[in-house]
Amino acid sequence: MRGKKAAAAAVVSTGLIWLSACGEQQLPEEVYKQSIEAMEELDSVYFTHSNTLSAEQEGVSNFTRGVVQYNDPLEAYIETNMNLVDLEEPVELDVRINGGGTEIRENEVWEDHNTEAAELESMIRPAEDMNFFLDFEEEFLMKEEDGYYEVSFKGTEERHKSLVEKKLNALGISESAGGLSEEELESIQLERIDMIAYIDKENKLLLGYDSRFSFTIELAGELREFNEISYVRYDEYNEVDGNLESFMEEKVKEIERQKMEAEQEDVEAGENND
Repeated sequence: MRGKKAAAAAVVSTGLIWLSACGEQQLPEEVYKQSIEAMEELDSVYFTHSNTLSAEQEGVSNFTRGVVQYNDPLEAYIETNMNLVDLEEPVELDVRINGGGTEIRENEVWEDHNTEAAELESMIRPAEDMNFFLDFEEEFLMKEEDGYYEVSFKGTEERHKSLVEKKLNALGISESAGGLSEEELESIQLERIDMIAYIDKENKLLLGYDSRFSFTIELAGELREFNEISYVRYDEYNEVDGNLESFMEEKVKEIERQKMEAEQEDVEAGENND
């Protein structure tokens, strides 16, 4: 009798442990939304954004780094290096945002620009990009790595074509014409849409964010192939202060110094192996 009671107690105990574990386990979309909230509460952040977009014979790639202070008014300083297929030399631009106004510096001269700060929201506010995929949050997957969660989404089905239209709107390709026509929507051949968000386990801050869009669509009677790949990384959470341009200069120097130290360590390790 005692043996049966002990076995029953063990089963109940195991069940409670299992239920407790299930209760603590979070769904991918929960972790993802917690990260959105954490990033929305930041006072400041440093980011890098690498993007490559190709459409038929045309293409553009750019690398952007920036610092943002989410005070009132919002302030940001952004440096962009843009390469176009039909240009021999890259275009280098600096952008300065103060409230809703924007200035652009090219050839050492700051000039007011008609670009509004709101048009740069997806770059300076991480939640804008993250919200893009929330229509399909129930399809998110998640795996646990050392120190962070990896929340991902992959779209290859008919229902995911709505994201193609959203992407084209974001690029300013279809929104001005009132959106895609039924014929254009039906012409979409979706190869893949990928998203991966790297989220810190403890504070749920977004460490990085990768996305890829690859599809073909018929526009203006021509079949066009689009490929876009983006990599975004974040650092210096709530640590950006003082003059933003000066802060950026120091951050770049720190990155270069770390890179040189790592290269030196590799050289020394190679010499020791010899």
